[in-house]
Amino acid sequence: MKKKILYISTNDGSDMRINKEIKTLSKKADIYFLGVGTYGDKNYAKSFCKEFILVEEKRNSLKAIIKQIKIFLKITKSIKFNSIHIINEQLMIFFYPWLFRHHVVLDIFDSIFMKKNQPGNKLSLIKKLVYKPINYVFVTDKNRFNMMPDFIKSKLGILENFPNHYGGETKKDTQFLTIFYNGTMTNERGTKFLQDLLDFDNRIKVIMAGWANDENTSEFSNCDYVDFRGIITQKEATKIAATESDYIMCCYEPSNQNNINASPNKIYDAFQTRTPVIINKEVKVSSFVRDNNIGVVLNSFYDYDIKSISKELFLKKDNFNFSYENAITYSWEKIEGKLLKAHRII
Repeated sequence: MKKKILYISTNDGSDMRINKEIKTLSKKADIYFLGVGTYGDKNYAKSFCKEFILVEEKRNSLKAIIKQIKIFLKITKSIKFNSIHIINEQLMIFFYPWLFRHHVVLDIFDSIFMKKNQPGNKLSLIKKLVYKPINYVFVTDKNRFNMMPDFIKSKLGILENFPNHYGGETKKDTQFLTIFYNGTMTNERGTKFLQDLLDFDNRIKVIMAGWANDENTSEFSNCDYVDFRGIITQKEATKIAATESDYIMCCYEPSNQNNINASPNKIYDAFQTRTPVIINKEVKVSSFVRDNNIGVVLNSFYDYDIKSISKELFLKKDNFNFSYENAITYSWEKIEGKLLKAHRII
């Protein structure tokens, strides 16, 4: 009999990383997904789930959390789960009293402690209490691993944001210099920089896909020289990066430790699609981008010379370093076994 895993998120099944994880877990177990959102054709994870349940409320609202808890209590009464996978500390805390009875894997994309600039051993007593019911914790890279408290490191692992290996074409057919801006898109992810760039140089175009999460970004998606594709699958995003884009946007406002220590999958998309990124120097992983010659590093998120940056983007676009070996090394297929081990199913 296949094992059973309950996967809890505030997502609607459209997130790229969540889809990869669920697809991997579904190879060895029946997945019961409990999320938040609206049923529709963007629930990409649904096809890999034994049961797919959404609370149709506003994401991160108290009403949504209360409904999720009620469903959680009902479903865990009728089904014996081998493990529970839960996204981020913020969500986990609401289910806290009931997690002690289960094997729980906590998957941290955006740590509440790093958002509050309290990394490492700061607030150690509070963190000990928060993580007490957790059997295993994943973070997304070595930087974040090092910024977790010492006491948790015996049950802490790294599950990188690597994409699936892409073996398709990478020929660029771009009339304009084209920048791909996708995923969660906000002012703190670089909307203003792109606005300044397009205002300065009409030879540049932006393809957007994903979630425009503030008013300015939403307005930007309707501008001339912006092609907004809506919410798309990871496979579609990879193909756009590989065949239609000269750069992938990968900036983070250095407003908190969570952003400074961001672990963007777009860096690894660069290896798969042979498409360089644009990233700002304040993000620690920008040194990896520079050392591997896979993108343009802006000196500052806030203060930049748009004329010189535009010139640099055109001059460098065909002079980056990509190899087949790196595309294999930085692929999800190389690391997905870590997730199965954490859930004790291999």
